[in-house]
This record gives sequence, C-alpha cells and structure tokens, in this order.
Amino acid sequence: MKMNYKLLEYVLNNSINGVVIVENDFSIKYMNKRAKEILELVDSYENHHLYEFFLLEELDKLERQGIDEFDKLHYKNKTLSVSTLLIDNLMGYSGKAYILQDISKYKNIVDQIDKYKELNKTLECIIHSSYDGIYVTDGQANTLMINSAYERITGIKAEEVLGRNMNDLVKEGLFSQSSSLLAIQERRQVTIRQLIKQSKEVLVTSTPVFFKNTITHVVTNVRDISELVDLKIELMDTKALNERYLTELEYIKSKLIDTPEIVVRDRNMYKVIEMSLRVARVDTTVLLNGETGVGKGELSKFIHKNSPRSKGCFVEVNCGAIPQNLIESELFGYEKGAFTGASSKGKIGLFELANNGTIFLDEISELSLDLQVKLLKIIEDKRVIRLGGNKSMPIDVRIIAATNKNIKEMVEKGKFRDDLYYRLNVVPIYIYALKERKDDIIPLSIKFLNDFNRKYNMDKKLAPSVLNKFLDYNWPGNVRELRNLIERIVVISSEKQINEDIIPEYIIKKDIKTQEDGGEYSSYKEGYEGMSLKMATQNFEAKLISHSIKKYGSIKEAAKHLDIDASTINRKLNKNRKK
Repeated sequence: MKMNYKLLEYVLNNSINGVVIVENDFSIKYMNKRAKEILELVDSYENHHLYEFFLLEELDKLERQGIDEFDKLHYKNKTLSVSTLLIDNLMGYSGKAYILQDISKYKNIVDQIDKYKELNKTLECIIHSSYDGIYVTDGQANTLMINSAYERITGIKAEEVLGRNMNDLVKEGLFSQSSSLLAIQERRQVTIRQLIKQSKEVLVTSTPVFFKNTITHVVTNVRDISELVDLKIELMDTKALNERYLTELEYIKSKLIDTPEIVVRDRNMYKVIEMSLRVARVDTTVLLNGETGVGKGELSKFIHKNSPRSKGCFVEVNCGAIPQNLIESELFGYEKGAFTGASSKGKIGLFELANNGTIFLDEISELSLDLQVKLLKIIEDKRVIRLGGNKSMPIDVRIIAATNKNIKEMVEKGKFRDDLYYRLNVVPIYIYALKERKDDIIPLSIKFLNDFNRKYNMDKKLAPSVLNKFLDYNWPGNVRELRNLIERIVVISSEKQINEDIIPEYIIKKDIKTQEDGGEYSSYKEGYEGMSLKMATQNFEAKLISHSIKKYGSIKEAAKHLDIDASTINRKLNKNRKK
C-alpha cells in the first residue's frame, strides 16, 4: 500500500507533541509545526542541527539510554519530555525521530502537588504528635484517620476503625455513642463522655468542618478523663480524711477544754494527745516515757479522765519518793501487827484504794527487783495480798506507769525485770521534751502567768522580748522548770510588765552550752589552772553537787539526777565541810 505522505504530514503537524527527524550527525531533516513552536524556530529547519538547541551531553545521555525510553531535555526555560525511535524511509527519511513534549506547565502542577504532599505530611506529623487523641471522619461519619495518641488513650488500633462508619462501630459496642454522628446531625460542636469497649471512659469533642455549607469532615478531640476521675476520687477521699482529722481535732480540743492543766499547740503533742485519747477508751496498761518535768502526771490524769474508769479513783504513787522499807506496805497494805510500828487496825493499800479506777506509778524504774516480782504477780493475777496477811483480794485496777529512764537499757543491765517491762510496755507513749515542742512554750508561759496572777491577785505581763528568750532556751527542766520560773518572776517583779532584767542570766545568755548546763556550768571551767587532776576533780564535784541541790531543791532529788545515792552526797558534803 502506497503511503500518503501528505496525510502523514497533516497528522504530524496537528499533533500536540513535537516531532524532529535527524540523521546520525544530528542534522535536522524534518520538523513538524509543534516542534517549531517548542523550539521557537521561525525560519526553515533546513541546515539546522539538533545540538544547536540542546546540550551535546544531554543528547549523548539520551543516545546511551536507548530507543523508546523517556528522559528530559532542557531548552531555554523549558523542560521537555523526550523519547526516541528509529525510522526507516518515513516520508522519505531514515534516522531517528525525537518526540518532544513541553512539560514545563505540568512541572508547576507537580511542584504544587509536592508542596501539598509535604504540607500533608507535616500536618500528619503534627496530628500524631498531639498528646490528645484525634479522630477524623468524613461528612458521612466514615473514619478517615486516627492518631497514635488516640490508640494509646483508647486501646483501639487504626486497623479496627479506618474506613468504617461510626453507626456500625456504635452498633458493635466499640463506642457507647458517637459525638461525630451528633455533630453531623446537629451541625455544631458537640462534647460528650464516651465509653470505649464498655470499660474506658473518655471526654470527646467533635467539631464539624464546613465547605460551602456542607460538612466535609468531623474532627474529634479525645481526652483520657480516667486520671481526672481518679484525682476526683482521691480529692474526695482527702476531703473526707481532712474532715475526719478536723472532727478528731475538735474532739481533742473539747477534751482539752475540760483539762486546763494540759496546754497543747505543738503538732507533735497533738499526736500524743490523740494517742492518749485512743488508749483511754480501752482498758490497757500504758507506759509514759519522757524527761523529768514534761507532764507525765498530767497526761496520766488526762487518760484516766477520758476512760470508762473516770468515775473511779485516780491514785498517784511516786515510787521514788517512798522509802524502800515502806513502799511495799504502802502499795499493798498490811494487816494489824504485820510489823513493828504497824497500825493496830491494819491499813488499806494503794492498789485496793484504786480498785475500779486507775493507779499511776510514777518513776516505776525506782522499784526494787523484789517489788517488781510482786507487782508483776498482781498484774497477772488481778489479786492483792496485804503484808502480813494470807487472804488474796480481787482488784480491778488499770495501771499507768511512767519513767524518765531508759527501762530497756535497765533490762539489759539486769536492773529491771524483762517480764514486768513487757507487761507495762503494752502501749508506750513518748512525751516530748519542751525543747522539742517549741510551739507550746508561749501558750504554757501565758497559762502559768494567768494562774499565778490569780493565785497572788496580780496583773503581771510578759514582755515580747522575754517570750523570745524563752523560745531560745532549751528548758532542761521542761514544763516544771518553766512553771517554777514564771512563779518566781511573777513574785519578785516590781513592775507590771516583766522585762529581761529580771530573767535569770543563764536564760538570757545565748551560748548553747550555757543553756544546756542551766547557766552556771560555764563557770566550772574556770579556776582550775595549776591544780592537780585530783584537786580539780574534787573541786568540780563539790560545785556540781551544790548546783544540783539548789536546782532540784533537795539532796534526794539531786542524788536521783546525778545517779548516785543520797548517802554519797551527804558523805562528800561532810568531807568538804571538814576541809
């Protein structure tokens, strides 16, 4: 069949692609109309070569890639898509044909698409970086995407919901209800509490996205409120606990109002009072521990007063104040003629006297080992035998014991029976020293001041500077020392306001060692130069004994605090007098 060259040329000239036929030396043999437009050629293509329009290296690269493969060529500001094919006797020509297409305008579109892709990727990264869960549907509530936070919060994986409609997911029980559906129905932002898989509760807010008054998407924010619910429950528990503490505090205060002897402002002492009230309600043995003068006696009365035994007798016994040869008869009583000098009528013991009530054994550590055995038997048997008698009498007594010594150490040294210690130490209560409860110093000072003002019909006031000095002092004698000092300054002060000039020097001084030693020990360090060790020791010993007698008011009390016998003090005093 004979080729119609005119028809072929007509077709090529009306093609949207440029066609250029060249020989092996790149000389142009044919160029259609579109190719001239692309290459902006206005005159004849004859006597032109293809390398006049394109770089040789581009053409060489195209040659190396082979036939029927696409690549790009650049001409001026244009980017051309090009493919090659071999021709043989096409329109009388043989060689290669280059098919050109100007893709510059498409490149702008591609660049825009790339930008949109990049923007979409950035937006996706932002969505997945959100701490809150995000759930996106289209305008018909079909799930388009969820972020990783949504998976973390709800436990739902993307593959469970992507492409699925919210109506179906609600029917299957994955969600209790759908805020996306509500937002589409009501055409507004909707916030609901949603239950996930009947177990996880979340707060969701769905916002419809409009385009030309049509909802195209619904964006849902999801927040895990289980932590908020837990916090709410914890807050309610804390509130209930605070209310209980407040009730207990008010109860403690009401009890303290009935016990004006006890003044409490310090937090540590509130705990002591709280423990004492709890112990008071049950009939158990209590062991009070604390330094001399902290108020063990007052606390024992407080426990008795708030116990079921409050209508019974409260009997206080100072085990260290009764001579050893009399303490047994005092505690257990005696029958007539039990010993020389005994009453002909006999005598009821303190345990019998405290029957149906409380007996307070202060300084329990001063009891001899023999008496400890008898006391243990009374506690265990709940019966007492008078001295010189043989008839045991039942007793119902609560025992509160107190000590200023470490009884556990005494047990280890064999000075106190371990079985009695464990019987007494059922509920131990430690009463803080005054230096450990600074918040009580000023209230106690004011209480004692008011007490002695009433007692002596005075109207004295304490200067603020005096109270500040009281706060700085360590009070080795505790509440008893404070009470005695207040009485002293009230009595000797000639002015209505008590100022620093009447306060003892050892309290005014800020030297810590001076405070701890009671204000006079610092002077003991002086005046020993040139003395032998023996002479210095005797001199210091004499001053220490003298100071202790003055401080504690008697040889017996001084001996107790120096941990020696009263006879030893008498012997040393007599020895010093002879000198």
